Amino acid sequence: MRRSPNRHLGFGHGIHFCLGAPLARLEARIALGMLLERFPTIRRRRSMPFELKPSYFIYGLKHVPLEW
Repeated sequence: MRRSPNRHLGFGHGIHFCLGAPLARLEARIALGMLLERFPTIRRRRSMPFELKPSYFIYGLKHVPLEW
């Protein structure tokens, strides 16, 4: 969320840019902030590697293993 410049195309590009992008970013910032506030010791489980979601269109993870 804090990368700069943030060049991903998750909300489209140009005339196809998502009108709801600012709201989605705000919701994510609030939700993640509350999650980290309630679970301050939450961490990624490093013993389990990331698995990519098999797709030609969407780059992402299958799941993110966490522990606290």
